[in-house]
Amino acid sequence: MENSPTPESPGRARRIARQVLIALCILGLLLAAAWVALRRAYPPERLAAMLAESVTAATGRAFRIDGELTLHLLPRLTIDATQVALANADWGTEPDMLRARHIGFEIDLRDLLSGIVRIRSVDIEGGELRFESDGSGQYNWRLAAPAGSASTGKAVPRISLDRLAVTDARISYRQGREGAAQELHIESLVAESAGDGRSQLSAGLALGPQRWAVEGHTGPLDALLAGAPEWPLDLQATGEGISASLQGSMGTGKHAGALDAKVSLQVSAAKALAPWGAAAAAVPLPLEWKTTLTHTPGQWRADAMQLSLAGQRLSGSASLKAAAGSPIRLEAELAAPTWTVAGLPPLSAIQARVAFEPGRLQVEPFSFAIAGGQARGQLRIGLPPGAAPRIDLQLSARSMAIESLEAGRGGARLFKGGRANLDAKLAMSGHTAWALAETSTGEALLTARDVGLVGRTASMDRDILARLIDALIPTGQSRDNLVVQCAVVRLPLRNGVAAIDRSIAVETRQMAISASGEINLARRTLSLAFHPQVKRGLDLNPGSLVDLLVLQGPLDAPVLSINPRGAVRQAANVGAAAATGGLTLLAPMLRPLSGAPSSCGQAEGKPSAAAGSPATKAQQPRHRLLPWTNAAPAR
Repeated sequence: MENSPTPESPGRARRIARQVLIALCILGLLLAAAWVALRRAYPPERLAAMLAESVTAATGRAFRIDGELTLHLLPRLTIDATQVALANADWGTEPDMLRARHIGFEIDLRDLLSGIVRIRSVDIEGGELRFESDGSGQYNWRLAAPAGSASTGKAVPRISLDRLAVTDARISYRQGREGAAQELHIESLVAESAGDGRSQLSAGLALGPQRWAVEGHTGPLDALLAGAPEWPLDLQATGEGISASLQGSMGTGKHAGALDAKVSLQVSAAKALAPWGAAAAAVPLPLEWKTTLTHTPGQWRADAMQLSLAGQRLSGSASLKAAAGSPIRLEAELAAPTWTVAGLPPLSAIQARVAFEPGRLQVEPFSFAIAGGQARGQLRIGLPPGAAPRIDLQLSARSMAIESLEAGRGGARLFKGGRANLDAKLAMSGHTAWALAETSTGEALLTARDVGLVGRTASMDRDILARLIDALIPTGQSRDNLVVQCAVVRLPLRNGVAAIDRSIAVETRQMAISASGEINLARRTLSLAFHPQVKRGLDLNPGSLVDLLVLQGPLDAPVLSINPRGAVRQAANVGAAAATGGLTLLAPMLRPLSGAPSSCGQAEGKPSAAAGSPATKAQQPRHRLLPWTNAAPAR
């Protein structure tokens, strides 16, 4: 049987509806009363003052709202403020550390009534945040409560933050009061609780023309506000041609500035480094850098450092000290298994100790293996303000394989076997390689032993060294059978000019060749006269020897010629030989040289008793050449 509505049913329904409506009206009146009570108890001015007091107490910095403040109750308690500012440190270059065009707060009302400031979210638009150091170990982001706050007995409200959103904000950093500020533009940033004790972070940033996308996790925002000694970071950043990551922790509050993190950086495009200056943009690519980076008051350290530049790897450690009242100092211990330098054979087993402080760079000692030999030395560079760098170099290289050195030089092969030593002690000043050469003062000494000469080369017309050897070797003499017992090039440099007084010499078993003249690095010219002498030349045809060969002209294109005086003397000798049966020709060429000093020994500057005798000096003809210039000859 179906149930039919009773006469009381419509009346009951109306009563229930009326009761609900009354309840809603009462609830509305209660809410309105609460709103009125809240507005009276917490007007915007008072709420702003409470908020400013809480932030000031928690940070030790004056917090103020210079613009308007509006309050909304539903759906949550929200506060919108304009022209908000947080004061800077007393020594800061600007009055405010933080300024924002607009900040919106969403606050938990129930916690607020209980004395807890729980900020569910903060939205910042048009913010400016200035980080700076005074250059003596103080940082303006070290926030702390005022010294007397603990003794007042007044409880400092605890502030918690669930979500932070930032748009169109700028962060700048200045090292020292006189330093230039570096600026980072935050196009957008959102950090919010991930529910696992961490905060999720995502951001779009711009550093000059370089744009970055940042993703990762940080410690909870509450810990950041509370000044935690270790605030975890696990972030990845990518840009066009560049990527970086950071995993570790940083200090906050009174521990601000502390950092202990693993850092990596990869760069594949030069324009990614352009914001850091022209020198950075010229770094060989691709670049990869990995290290454990730590920062404590006054010092940065990079340990377990691995650096790769264009495939060449470097490892070591470095520290940067910047203690209060002291100049900065960078020290590094570097090593590389191999390294390639244009024009040289590969370097290996590289070790170097580097120290830098304002005005001076030292690389001492350094060592490396090259061409089967070993090199050691030290380099000091003075960097006076507004002046050219001054370089002092000492280098000693031993037992280098000449064939390996020749391979690094490029061009046709001229030598086989042999070892070379190099010693240099030079002082130079300038911004470019040629400027350094033009001012070089000191001495460079290159010696070689037991070097074989190979046959003619197809590039003889382009290789000045090949043409020189070919011109000095007698016609018909097989170069394959010749061995250079010693070769010496000693350059005594004074302001880029080397006066050569038989300090260039070559000796074979049959003959000795010495040179005199000048090498002028300032004018980029040379003017050298090469004079051959027979040692034990019974197997040579003396008439085929060039009496005097001149190499003269610009360094990049010198000209070989026979000295006219030597040619005349050679013709006179031939004429006399016709009357004496050739004895006058043979006699001077076959005069034994055993009583004279070795050409190589003389070139090296080694003392010799024979070299000091008048008779010996008379036997050493001197050939003086007019200095070569690029000027046109007088007419």
